[in-house]
Amino acid sequence: METTDQLELNITTESSFSEDDIKQTIVSYGDNFKKIEQYMKNSISDIEDLNDNKLYKIGHILWNKTPVINSFVGWVVTREGIQAKKWLPNKNYSIGNLIKPSVDNGGLYECVVDGKSSTTPPTFLNTLNQEFYEVTGSVWRNEFNYEVGSLVFPTNGSKTHYYICETAGYSSPTEPEWSSVQNDTAFIDGSVVWRKAKNIIWKKVGTNCEFRPFGKIE
Repeated sequence: METTDQLELNITTESSFSEDDIKQTIVSYGDNFKKIEQYMKNSISDIEDLNDNKLYKIGHILWNKTPVINSFVGWVVTREGIQAKKWLPNKNYSIGNLIKPSVDNGGLYECVVDGKSSTTPPTFLNTLNQEFYEVTGSVWRNEFNYEVGSLVFPTNGSKTHYYICETAGYSSPTEPEWSSVQNDTAFIDGSVVWRKAKNIIWKKVGTNCEFRPFGKIE
């Protein structure tokens, strides 16, 4: 028997007919109907509700189970890859979590060092297996006017943790003892209040799939 490309159905063709076993052919065609039934039942209300870590091939269709006027009949895969949720700000990620950039570049990224995401999207590198920090920024400066949301690193060059300004103000004349602060803890530096956060390390591990809506309902 031969196999179709999209649903991987077993079929008898003219070239395979003489070699196909009758019993096996009947069983295989029964399995085909189960696959088709499952395929037709695939439906979802939103693509972001999909589970992570599943490979979707080009042409795979998910039907919209809550269709309304001006929505779409469903979604079809136009780029084969792994489905992953979009990167989110201020979120704790664990080792092994998979994400795709909020602005899609086709990449699939794995968290290799756990931590907390920043308030703004990082620059996702497009080189396969290249590791990079989530947060990049400036080193701390003394007696500097910091605004809420400012991100800094210690002057010793360490990138393992970053510090986000929660209360605006002027930093002190001397650098804080960063290493003495517990992770996810706020502390005062002059009139600035910082919060310590662990810096995530990401790595591109492959391609994320792309679903596109089709069949607009007028």
